[in-house]
Amino acid sequence: MAVVTDRTTEFIMLFSRHSQRIYRFIRSLVDNRTDAEEVYQNTCTVLWSKFELFETGSNFWAWSCQIVRYEVLNYRRRQNLERNIFSNEFFNRVAERAMVTVDELDRQQAALSVCYELLSARQKEVLEKTYEPEASTKSVAQSLNRSPNAIYKTLRRAHDLLFSCIQKQLQSGDFF
Repeated sequence: MAVVTDRTTEFIMLFSRHSQRIYRFIRSLVDNRTDAEEVYQNTCTVLWSKFELFETGSNFWAWSCQIVRYEVLNYRRRQNLERNIFSNEFFNRVAERAMVTVDELDRQQAALSVCYELLSARQKEVLEKTYEPEASTKSVAQSLNRSPNAIYKTLRRAHDLLFSCIQKQLQSGDFF
């Protein structure tokens, strides 16, 4: 039976907090989903095997991104992709930008979560029904026993509220 240490718990907590971001970062660098999943699995293995080198209290996300970059470079070498038009320098610039983009998306998602809670129950219901697969404004209006015009107005008010709230949240940074 394996013994769970504080260090193991620390890894599990940090990894579970960042695993989706790590995967999104890899997907931004590897266009093929199957290959991205392979790189993700390799990255997970390396993160765990090198976790003893991680300094507690430092930035796990930044540390993980460095490992991702090396794993993607290894993937490129294995696939003989270094013959592509893009140099490693170009790749590194793209990786730096992708890391920032993933951070921005996470901030936007957090802001959206906060702002979504400010919507009325009716606005939430209309939004949820509108974004169901194959939903139309007409079908949503019929299911809620309202006119399509009323649905459009509710959607517009909800979108306007979400947009302004998200902008304020991103400017203030108060959502974390």
